[in-house]
Amino acid sequence: MFKNEAERIEEFKKLMMPCISTDRFDEKFIDTLKHSDFFKAPASIRYHGNYEGGLFEHSFMVAVQLVRLTNDLGLQWQHPTSPLIVGMFHDLCKIDEYMEIQEGVWDYKKNKMMPGHGEKSVMLLQQHIPITKEELSCIRWHMGAFDDKENWNYYGAAIENHPNVLFTHTADMIASRIKGI
Repeated sequence: MFKNEAERIEEFKKLMMPCISTDRFDEKFIDTLKHSDFFKAPASIRYHGNYEGGLFEHSFMVAVQLVRLTNDLGLQWQHPTSPLIVGMFHDLCKIDEYMEIQEGVWDYKKNKMMPGHGEKSVMLLQQHIPITKEELSCIRWHMGAFDDKENWNYYGAAIENHPNVLFTHTADMIASRIKGI
């Protein structure tokens, strides 16, 4: 999708412009992302985005699809930049999760400090920017019914409280299953 890490960073800045230098986040957070592997890591090692830069490219596509769904369906959010924040950072938990064991071949790091997916993404993001309860719910529950079966009632309750949880999952599925990113 994008040629290199520098191009991914520039596309990030363009897409996220409504959030930068606002109450959402600033250049310091961008520097934090640059010093992580957010722009280099894969989104997974076996599925969608399983290539260098896949994490960013998948996150970018989820943000684009969530903005599109918001515009096309007239979705209402607690904050106007929420589709960008939720889409771009729903998989923040994948930063520093993988290691390249040979060129183009990735594996999980052995000594993870914290397991989890949605919850971990929320915790990591809250260290850098303030998020709304709706954003928290959308990020936590973006896996939809792919979450553990015992959590399905919580997922349903999250949708009832914040309907955009469902559309976040939909945007994630469009990016991964339809767009293949």
